[in-house]
Parts: sequence; structure tokens; C-alpha cells
Amino acid sequence: MNSSSSYLLHTSCPSCGAEIGIRSATAVTAVCGYCHSVLLVNQNKLLESGRHSAVLSDLSPLQIGTTGKWQGKSFILIGRIQVHYEAGLWNEWHALLADGSSVWLSETNDRFVFTRLQPASASEEKLPEFSSLEVGKTFFKYQSRWYAVADIHKTSRGQYAAEGELPVQLPNSETALVADCRNGLSFITLDYSSGQQQPEVFAGRGVTLKSLKLQNTRTKEQIRSQAGYIKGSNKRGKCPNCGGEILWISGITDYVLCQYCRSKLDMSEEAALQKNISERRQQQERQLTIKIGSKARINNENWWVLGAVVLFEVSVEKVFRDVPLYIQAEREESDEEDSLGWTEYLLYSPRKGFLWLLELENNQWALASTLDDWPVLSAPLEPIDLKRKNIPFLYDYAAQVIYAAGAFYWQVSPGDRMYYIDYGCKAHKLSTTLTDNEQSWSVVSTIPASLVAAWFQNDKNISIEAKPLAPDKAVEIVREHQGIKAKDFNADNIRKWSRQTFINSLFDIYNPNFWIALFIVLNLPVIFIILVGGPANYDHGVVALEVFGSAFGLLMTVPKLKTRLLNQTKKYNIYIAAILLIALTWLDYAVHETDTNSSGGYYYSSSGRWHK
Repeated sequence: MNSSSSYLLHTSCPSCGAEIGIRSATAVTAVCGYCHSVLLVNQNKLLESGRHSAVLSDLSPLQIGTTGKWQGKSFILIGRIQVHYEAGLWNEWHALLADGSSVWLSETNDRFVFTRLQPASASEEKLPEFSSLEVGKTFFKYQSRWYAVADIHKTSRGQYAAEGELPVQLPNSETALVADCRNGLSFITLDYSSGQQQPEVFAGRGVTLKSLKLQNTRTKEQIRSQAGYIKGSNKRGKCPNCGGEILWISGITDYVLCQYCRSKLDMSEEAALQKNISERRQQQERQLTIKIGSKARINNENWWVLGAVVLFEVSVEKVFRDVPLYIQAEREESDEEDSLGWTEYLLYSPRKGFLWLLELENNQWALASTLDDWPVLSAPLEPIDLKRKNIPFLYDYAAQVIYAAGAFYWQVSPGDRMYYIDYGCKAHKLSTTLTDNEQSWSVVSTIPASLVAAWFQNDKNISIEAKPLAPDKAVEIVREHQGIKAKDFNADNIRKWSRQTFINSLFDIYNPNFWIALFIVLNLPVIFIILVGGPANYDHGVVALEVFGSAFGLLMTVPKLKTRLLNQTKKYNIYIAAILLIALTWLDYAVHETDTNSSGGYYYSSSGRWHK
């Protein structure tokens, strides 16, 4: 499919004379790869349209000429429509199958979906109007299946760019009204842009790049060196003060005012964003535990840290006001300075795609992967397992971006807010993230700091407070995480994961369960003597039991004391727990010894034996 003999039309660009080959019999539009002229295909001729088009080189591993297999059929990517809007962009790749038919490979953020246009009579139900669609709320039926809204693309300033050949004409800048909808394995796109009462429907399902057996993809060097550059004069980059995205035109615009922090930036030189890094930005980047551009070695694959987002928790009501009754949680009122904060690092591998590494408080870490297939939903925010039972709800919370730096597959800026709902258990969570126009589902797994230390152990600029995990154990943890899908969240697996987490916590000195378990073991002799000593000893043991209960409760609050009051590092938390353990255990024995000595009961001697 790559040879020139496969072209149905082989001619020259009427604008610059470059050779152009047309493969598809349904091609209507072609874009010259040299001068970027938009050409019309008419009766085996290429006609100038008077328009030019240039796509942004983004983080996509795909390109014109990429080949693969889908549903057992070979395909080649021969064209792309790139839609730019206020929140970022998405790609629609025109794929030509071996039988000559066309399908679309949609690339939104880091998700990929193959779809086909459905006949207008494919649905007997009236589909919802575009104005009524709401992320996290709309739930409608199409061809006997229910769908929730995943993405809403609405813009009155849409910019359409293209390359290669397309079976449709390239739209002018116009209103784009498109919504992606999902439920389980099912996916549909509703396109309202034509202005018709009922939208065009494209149906399909999500795919992984690995399953497509791709060839001739972009190399990691191409992606890293070209991402963010347009084949033309338009430029985009990050504000050196706050990390917000800015746009400018080189050679024309000398000064740009950042819409987020209002900084005035001198863009008179091409590399201004890279050279004029402010002191504030440098200080913020130095505070990151993992530096942007660092390389991690994960399961024999190289992963690069493309970007970092720093968030802090805010009130849910500020982000998602109408929280459904079935997920409302009791919330503690707290001041903003007591709010939790965390950092999310975007990792990228040319062969494996994207991965999120979350750095939480107290050197706690988690790994997150966006799901290609959603969980089965009984409502937009209510996942159910294969037995149609609700997956256990954990908690919901909201966050705001305070700092963003690096490259991302969507536009992220300071002030952005998200709403999260977690289901499952602490070890592995099924988590959904909502913004005003998007909802996604992810698997989030708690991982030890030693695993992160193992990934970055060859980077001398990164210091993780943990001994690197053994390679075989590190591989096992990552494989377990990557193997978990939405369908795996059922009662049996959640009990298994919870049980394993509890057992592991008993051997982790950084976990409160370790100290609580140790306290119980050390104080068992006191409890045993009280219980076996008969009624006569019950009264004398009351004080000791009260001390034991108070000490137990105090140990339970150690993490909270650390976070709210002491504001120390994690190692000091261990010292506090150890001191409390020793002091409270001594007090418990002292109280019991006093009671028993005064009443003729049992007491513990310094020789380590029990005496009458």
C-alpha cells in the first residue's frame, strides 16, 4: 500500500509543482505536503482552492503513511483533519482500508477510537439537542444502549487544518458542535455542526495503539523536537511565569499579554519562551521532586517526563454544584491552608503511550492510566460491575491547578478546576475526572516510593526517600496495574486488594497500622492477665484498659497530627510514633502494676515472668 503503483491519481501540485499521489477513490480534498495548498479533487485533476492549511506538530505518534491492522483488515493513514479550539485540539485521521473503504481514527487527548458514519435511519429515538448536553448528567439511549457524555467540543472560532487526502471538503472556520459519548465498550460521536435537527452519528469503539500493530510511526526524537511547532508562522508555548498556554505569531507580534497571570512577555525573538525563563518559574520547577525532561526506566522501556501539574484541593461545590445524592459524602469544613496538595507528572513512551505518576503527601505515590473502555454505567457517575451491582464508592473531591509546566496532550492552565470521584479500594481505584466539557475514567493504583526510586535511580538529579525496589518486584507491580480494566472492579477483587493492602501495611513502618499492630502485640500480656484473671481482676484492669484505649486512639491520629500541627517530614512522623509507642506502653504496664500490687493481683516483674 506504500508504493506509487497504489496511487489512483499521480500528478503535480498546481501551486508549487510538487508531486502528489491520491490513493482513495473517494478523495475530495488534498493538501500539498510542501506548500500546504488546499486542493480540490475534481475529475482526476487537482484544482486550487485559494486556501492554505498547516497542522500543529503535536504529541501524536501517528503520521501520514502510518500503517496497521484493525478488525483483521490492513489500513494506511492518508489524511488528517486537525480541529483547533479554545481548550486545545483533536485529530481525525482518514484511514484507507485494504478494500478501498474509509474509516476515521479519532484522536482526542491520549485516546483513540475507530468510527464509521451511521445511516441517518439507524436510530428510532430522538437524540438530545446539543444545548441540553451536560458532562456528568446527560444520559440517553441510542440503538438500545445508554450513553453518558464524555467530551463536548463547542467553539465559534474553530480552526480547521489538514494534511494528506480527505473524503470531505475542509470546512472553513466555523462553529463546531461535537460530542463524544460512551458507556462500557460502546462509543458514538454526535456531530451537530451541519445545523440539522438530528446530528450525524459516528459509531465505533476505543482501541489501543498496541492492538493496531502500527508501522511507520513518528520516532520519539521527532515528537520531542517538533511538538508544539506549526508548519507556518503561528506559535504556541507556555508562559514563563505561570505555565499557562499562550499563542503568538513570530515576526509580527512583539509582545504578548498572558491571559492567566497578566505578565507582559517580549516575543521579539523566536526562542523567547525558552530563553526568558523568569526567576519565579525557576523556583517553581526546582520544587518539583521529578524534573521535566527526566527519563524513567519502567519495565525495560524508556519513559520521559513531559509535564507536571501542581494541584490543591478545593470545595466540591466550587467545581460541581449538583452532586447526585448517591455519591454525596460528608465533608469536614477546613481552611484553605489545610487543603491537600499533590503533583501529577505526565510520562510518555513512544511505544506505550501516556502514564500519570501522582506524588501525594508524605512520600506517597500512585500510578494512573486512562481507560480506553469505560466501565458499564447505570447513570453518568454510577459504575456497576458485570453482575450489575454498584462498585463501592470511596470519596469525591475537587482540585484547582496552581502551576503547570511542560508539554501536555490538552491545554492546562493555572486556575483550571476538576471534580473527582473514586470507587473501589485504596490499593486500586476506579476514578472519574470531570471538567465542564469532559469526563474520563482511569485506574489509579497505590505504589511504594521504592518503585519510583527504582525508575529514576540512574538520574542523579532526582532523590526519592526510599531504597530502589528489586527489578522483578518492580515489573510485577507495573504489570498488575496495567492489567487492571474497568471490568475487574468487582466485589471479589476489591476484597482481595483490600486484604492485601492491610497485610502489607502491617510491615510498613511508615503506615499507622504498623504502629497500632505493634502496640497491640506489646500490650497483649496486660489484656491477657485481665481477661484470664477472672472477675476479681476486671475492676483492677479498667484503668489499664482505659489507658490502652486512649493510647490506641492517639496512635490512630498520628498522621493527622503530623499533617495539621507538626508540619514535619515523614521521618519525624516515625520518631513521634515510636516515642508515643514506648511512652504509652510503659504507662499501660505501670498502671496495671499499680492496680495489681495494691490488690494482691498479678504483676509483671523485671525478670520477665508473671508472679503471684
